[in-house]
Amino acid sequence: MSEDDGPSQPGEADRPGLGGGRNTYELVSLPGGWQVGRFGSLSAMPGLVHAVTTRRGLDVRVAADDRAAAARQVANAMGLRGVAFCKQVHGNAVHRVDGPGLAGEGDGLVTDTPGLGLMCFSADCPLVLVADSTGRAVGIAHASWRSTVKQVTTRLVEKLYGEFGCRGADLVAGISPSAGPCCYRVGAEVVDAAVRELGIMAERFFRVSGGEFIFDLWGANRQQLVAAGVPGANVAAAGVCTICHNDTYPSFRAEGDAAGRFVAVIGKRGCSS
Repeated sequence: MSEDDGPSQPGEADRPGLGGGRNTYELVSLPGGWQVGRFGSLSAMPGLVHAVTTRRGLDVRVAADDRAAAARQVANAMGLRGVAFCKQVHGNAVHRVDGPGLAGEGDGLVTDTPGLGLMCFSADCPLVLVADSTGRAVGIAHASWRSTVKQVTTRLVEKLYGEFGCRGADLVAGISPSAGPCCYRVGAEVVDAAVRELGIMAERFFRVSGGEFIFDLWGANRQQLVAAGVPGANVAAAGVCTICHNDTYPSFRAEGDAAGRFVAVIGKRGCSS
């Protein structure tokens, strides 16, 4: 780890705008007036529904305080029959679900059920969306620093392999806005936990700025996707820091306990959707 007082930049494969427009992340307006973020690579897949909410649309306090109500609103806005979600606990459990509602404690979900959305909540943590380009299944993970160190994104990909026979070469992934490598300051205990769980190579995802450690969660989760078999060209990061862009996304680092939540949702379109 080296001392660096300048902002860290995502690697080329992570930067929005590469890949001929497919590895982009942009804000769009839904017919009902919601503003959401979408990845070009996922939008290009027939039969796939996905979005990352902003302050325009799903109420950030509803998302924080009444997750069942948030799930109903998201299902309606996205034209889904229902939405499943977890009680997020900063771990690495990934559940297969076939119906909407609370799926228990965990930080990842997978499904092959048409019309069913998968949703995770955040106020600075990356949310990792994964879809099989052949249409077999979709998945999502809440990749907080603790979940990242526990390799929740690796577990998500492994679950898609084991439950649905997906192949890495067919998977396409997007990493949502989150606290970015420009701003996400952590203590030495986070570095120690990462090295303990991931090995000494985990140090590549930290830099030192002003005597503090900065954690690149985008890079760490991208590495897990690629190591699990997802082609690097199929992984896009939004490249948007929620701390810097608190006007668009809730941020715990910027707002503390007053922060609401944004959500990411992904699903296979139902036959009548």
